[in-house]
Amino acid sequence: MNKKQNIVIIIAVVLAVAVMAVGCYLFCVRIPVQLKIEKKDAPLYALIPIYFILVAFGALIDQIIHEGAHLFIGVICSMGVKAPKIRLFRSSSVDIYPKGKKRMKARMILTTGAGLFFELLVIILGIVSLCVPTVFIFFCVLLPYALYSFIVNAAPVEYSSGKTDGLVLYELFTNKPTAQVLLAILKIQGSVHAGTLMSELDEGLLLDVPQLPEDDINFIILTQLRYEYYLAKGNDSEAYKYFCRYRDLIQYLPDGYTDKDKKKEKREIEKSEKD
Repeated sequence: MNKKQNIVIIIAVVLAVAVMAVGCYLFCVRIPVQLKIEKKDAPLYALIPIYFILVAFGALIDQIIHEGAHLFIGVICSMGVKAPKIRLFRSSSVDIYPKGKKRMKARMILTTGAGLFFELLVIILGIVSLCVPTVFIFFCVLLPYALYSFIVNAAPVEYSSGKTDGLVLYELFTNKPTAQVLLAILKIQGSVHAGTLMSELDEGLLLDVPQLPEDDINFIILTQLRYEYYLAKGNDSEAYKYFCRYRDLIQYLPDGYTDKDKKKEKREIEKSEKD
């Protein structure tokens, strides 16, 4: 990780731990009152392990909310979002297979930002439960991990596992070259998903895009699509050129692609080489 990534994670951890400490104290003080439990039946120190167990469950619930929001909004926006992969303290993700190519930028922004928006609502609810004695304190158990996850995902940085939601949104709003390529990829996939044959696609979608560094995930995907396009068109020389290029780019796939994914890509390449 570079210095910027480390700073983001340190800030997220420090704030999460600080909130956890405050939340633990208030939880132990308020829960007996709110649940009308006699202190002699539940001394404050006895509630500490219960609090941390609930915080652990809260982390899982927060991740489900975050990734579920991507899924929910993605379905509404016809982005073909698949069931999310939930991983605590690691990059979780959803796979996108959009249908159609209209208003792709707006649809992508809404789908990408959904996780952060709903996670922000969780944070607000947690803060309210800490600050307002009449609000059920239980909601504070969601706050530590939600705060950590929001900061880590909202920061416009790229980890070894891939780009954060914040970075993707920043690139989309500022129309960065990598975002332009991303939108072209989504339009291609959306057109094919809607029934357009690969060979019938507008060649400009694949070629009239900015040049990206070879280790950019969007450049790798675009190279694969160029190979598939020329193969479908029957242009074997161009297809082979992009096939060789894609084969060399597999090494740059981010950690977000599991070993299983990478092995699958290599098997497909080996199969194509034999053919």
